[in-house]
Amino acid sequence: MFSRFIIAPVLSISMLVVGMTVAAAQEAPADLILFNTSVWTADEKLPGAEALAIRGSRIVAVGSNDEILELSGPDSRTLDLNGRMVVPGFIDGHTHFENATEWFFEARLMDVNSQELMLERLAEAAQRIPKGMWITGGDWGEIASREARLAGRDDFETFEPLLSAVDAVSPDHPVLFRRHDGDYFANSLALEYLRINKNTPNPGGGSYGRDAATGELNGMLMDRAGQRAFLALPPRNKARILIAARALMKDFSRFGITGIHDMTRVEDISQHLMLRTHAERSNSDLSIFTDLREENALTVRVYALQALDVWADLAAHGISPGSGDDLIQFGALKSFIDGSLMFEPFNDTPNYAGNFTFRVQSPELTRSNFLGADRAGFDMATHQIGDKATALYLDWLEEAIRVNGPRDRRPRLIHMEFPRLSDIRRAGSLGAFADITPMHMLVEVDHLDKKLGASRAEFAFTGRTLIDNGVRINLVSDWPGGFYKIVAKPLDPLTIIYQAVIRRQPGEPLDRAWHPDEGITVEEGLRAYTINPAMASHQEDRVGSIAVGKFADIVVLSDNVLNGAPEKLLETDVMMTIFGGDIIYERDVN
Repeated sequence: MFSRFIIAPVLSISMLVVGMTVAAAQEAPADLILFNTSVWTADEKLPGAEALAIRGSRIVAVGSNDEILELSGPDSRTLDLNGRMVVPGFIDGHTHFENATEWFFEARLMDVNSQELMLERLAEAAQRIPKGMWITGGDWGEIASREARLAGRDDFETFEPLLSAVDAVSPDHPVLFRRHDGDYFANSLALEYLRINKNTPNPGGGSYGRDAATGELNGMLMDRAGQRAFLALPPRNKARILIAARALMKDFSRFGITGIHDMTRVEDISQHLMLRTHAERSNSDLSIFTDLREENALTVRVYALQALDVWADLAAHGISPGSGDDLIQFGALKSFIDGSLMFEPFNDTPNYAGNFTFRVQSPELTRSNFLGADRAGFDMATHQIGDKATALYLDWLEEAIRVNGPRDRRPRLIHMEFPRLSDIRRAGSLGAFADITPMHMLVEVDHLDKKLGASRAEFAFTGRTLIDNGVRINLVSDWPGGFYKIVAKPLDPLTIIYQAVIRRQPGEPLDRAWHPDEGITVEEGLRAYTINPAMASHQEDRVGSIAVGKFADIVVLSDNVLNGAPEKLLETDVMMTIFGGDIIYERDVN
């Protein structure tokens, strides 16, 4: 057992700040005061205010400008926000952080089918990646190739990059890009690192691209030549991961994100598992977060979901329901049922009704683990998409309640994309939360009616219906995107709220909205990024709203997004992010 994973239990907030009021807060001056602002608290007891005061890591007072300014002392920092909006720090309820550290070192190439765009993406990557480190990426030409196949064309060819042009953009980085057909391209520095020059013999089953006139290398690596180059890349060790992780913390702060719910694993457990498939794919190594915490570089509170399959092994590593500290908390287990699993076949594939995901070793084992982990007090957060998968989750949940007895469960249905109305109502009656990723809907809208048929499509990607039937929703990014990297997911909470309200991409015509009557309100979107995920993780007494005694995790927005059209969400900037009372991101607020 590694002591780094043993984390002390959190003290009850109520014991720390019982009955604190503005008057009680006058015992000592505030460290930081925000006033002349529009505070949206997410606290039903005090929905709005003009100002707030922070001492140390906590909010000590919320109220009027006059009340709060009385708490100022000679060393207090007092900020006049000129009417800007203040909201609780955003909590992203579904991320894959270690995947994002891998994407950090890549240029986004799937939609690239021109050298101009490739060079633009490469320049972006070169700006963020330290000099001397590899820039990778794939698969240029992929989307254009797919479109050609769908159009019945088999003559598609994409471009070969010009080595001198790529070298000009990336003189300090070795570059290795993969083309959609599996061939690779390397810039001159990469070829130097790989010890490949014009006199290097071609490997068996592969070849190096050469200029027809001079014989000089042109950067193309065909077949096994490219595969060998890829296998020579440096390993993804902890040192590389932490370089990306520290940079990604700044991205969180820039978007006002002060909390994430991440799918994690304890590496010591994982190294002893014998799995028939890569069931823990996309689960972040928990030590990334503990390492960041130890160097005071962790600037989000992490609710670390563990895999359901290892629930019985967690106690030996100091992990139990509700364990954790101020920065890393535990309590929910992530499991999978399906990629999509339907009661009836898909309309456009009449012989196929979906299936269990490859991560499910067996449905019987998953159900058994579900019941055992529930008995131990863990909450179940389960990936399910199809209507049959959703029904199975709810069946198991009802069985767990019946067998294990009542307690304060916070069940979560992850994605819940194609549910039946009856199961939406059942989820609401069971007090469930649903993690909704609007981007999933937006990439499906052109295919849903054909895929599902009109009756099933009516309740696909619901929003309004979920809320009206008592299901609390968390708006989540599923960042950085799909494992195969075809679609990148936005991280910006304001953009994601807009997508859930308008149900189309920014700039698209109105008729592109998918069932616009299922749109939620902007305020519901804010709740789905603050107090709802706090409640889903049993942390509503410490984060998720602006209230006395809670951690001072706060975001200052350039405008009040509750006033005006939803498009204001896209025009509003994060001006300041405060984490535990410290300003960790700041633009000019004067």
